[in-house]
Amino acid sequence: MSKPTFSIDISAGEPISLEAQAILSRLSPQGCYHESMNLRLPFGIYNVSIERICDKLRRLCTRLEQFFLEVTRVEGEPAETANLRQEIVDYIELALYAAAEHVDDLEAIASGFFKDKHHKTKNAPYRAFEIDLKAHKKFVATAANNIKHQQARIRLYSMEYQNGPNHGCLHGYFIEGVTRGQVGPSGVLHREQPIFSVTTFVWEIIVFVLLGSMSLANFLRSQTHQFAGPVKNPSVDSFTKTFVAAARLPNYTFGEQHPFERVSLSLTASSDGPLTSIDSGLYGSLLHQWMPELGLTYGRYSFGYQGDGVTKSFTLVAPKAVSLRNWGRPPIEENSTASTRNQY
Repeated sequence: MSKPTFSIDISAGEPISLEAQAILSRLSPQGCYHESMNLRLPFGIYNVSIERICDKLRRLCTRLEQFFLEVTRVEGEPAETANLRQEIVDYIELALYAAAEHVDDLEAIASGFFKDKHHKTKNAPYRAFEIDLKAHKKFVATAANNIKHQQARIRLYSMEYQNGPNHGCLHGYFIEGVTRGQVGPSGVLHREQPIFSVTTFVWEIIVFVLLGSMSLANFLRSQTHQFAGPVKNPSVDSFTKTFVAAARLPNYTFGEQHPFERVSLSLTASSDGPLTSIDSGLYGSLLHQWMPELGLTYGRYSFGYQGDGVTKSFTLVAPKAVSLRNWGRPPIEENSTASTRNQY
């Protein structure tokens, strides 16, 4: 089966990037049961939900961009980046929670077109929507539930690289779990890969939003009697701004599947002007792609746990592989050859 394809136009004044948002903007309130359920109308539910996710992701991207610029070695890290580390952890967690609640919001939008559970469960488009959403939310729901219900905490990881004259750190994270009294990467989330890329996390949430929008749009089309009026374009497309913030970051994985394996994304702009907003100057980002032909090596890496006063056994972690992602080209797979474990 072919991958879904999404096109994002970053030109000012272009149509809404999210398919469901465009459909909801021209929806008539007639025949909706949302207000009787003490909910906003569907367009309002969706806008509030998307804005929450996008706000958390953009705040995360801003801090990650600063982190990539300031932390280029695992030793001698500026003391002031300790607060930045904590903010990155906080916004990863907040983005996960916002994404998990987006699942509830999508379900609320779809459910509000039926006056009772009987009519809802008998509706074939709704059942198809539920099946799709269950698949889309797998990572988000699993990660959020682990953090919320199993005291799992997010830990950051950094590894040095050298690529010709270019050098810096690739930053990742893992979500803790406990196995037979030993704290380490969660056995549920990290069964195959102990470390995930922080920038892949951002794309994971973006792709989740796109897929959720596609599935909701498919359901909404079955409610054709609800449509009225033209599409209402927002003055500022929050999702497009979030896409730009993500494209400014280096793109790589630590061996986990990249969400681009599940979808195809294309970026368009009506002129060269909008592209300046994507230029962070960071090596490995969309406008400054990786050059593996210069030779690529990996050096020291660092990670850390927080003591709890009781646990004495902690797992040492390292990625199994590194995959550099250049837009429009196959990924560049490399074995991880980090030489030293440093804990901060």
